[in-house]
Amino acid sequence: RWPCSPRSTRTSPGSASRGRRGSACSPAQPPAALSVAAPLPQVRSDEPPEWRPGDAWTYQSKAGIETQTRILAVIEIREIGGVRYYVVQSEGSEHYYTMDLRWAGAARDRRVEARITPPLPWFAWPLDVGRRWSHKGIYEEPSGKREFDTEFAVTASETIEVPAGRFQSLKVDRESAGQYSDEYWYVPEVRFYARWVGRRGNVDFDWKLEHYRAASRLIPGPRPSAPSGR
Repeated sequence: RWPCSPRSTRTSPGSASRGRRGSACSPAQPPAALSVAAPLPQVRSDEPPEWRPGDAWTYQSKAGIETQTRILAVIEIREIGGVRYYVVQSEGSEHYYTMDLRWAGAARDRRVEARITPPLPWFAWPLDVGRRWSHKGIYEEPSGKREFDTEFAVTASETIEVPAGRFQSLKVDRESAGQYSDEYWYVPEVRFYARWVGRRGNVDFDWKLEHYRAASRLIPGPRPSAPSGR
């Protein structure tokens, strides 16, 4: 109860009650209920994003004590052997992604630097918490070939803050037979990851999205097809 000050009421000489003291308090009001923020909805991405030439992602990249700015830009959609690929340019190399964002390889001056068969599924659709998938393939580079086994899992729906802003994301963990480990946060509204943390050998690295530039989308394009099995 809130404290209040008593006040005196005096009666006339003939009154039945003399010198009584009464309270001027009004009834106590119950305290207002504390508002509890509603939990943020869990993120889910049902299908692959549509990339277009002109889409570009700028990242702040840190590896050890070295810091760089890295830009990934979609430059074209190219058909090779009857398969359509997004061609993404980064630091002079061209990276090839299938329409459902499986990484197929990289080339420089149209000469293959690295490739993996079948393409590596960085994402699996629908992408939601609890989703797991695996990949077995052959990784090739000029020095030779090796088997490449990888496990993926969507482990959380999280709010992430990077230089580009604050986003709701899906966190994906990746492990590759002790060779690689990665964590990356996919954000539907930027059509790719907003952060990527990983390790290669003894080197840890961290990419954070600084800016996303979307290509013009006055008319939505056809949605890429994606495997539906879990």
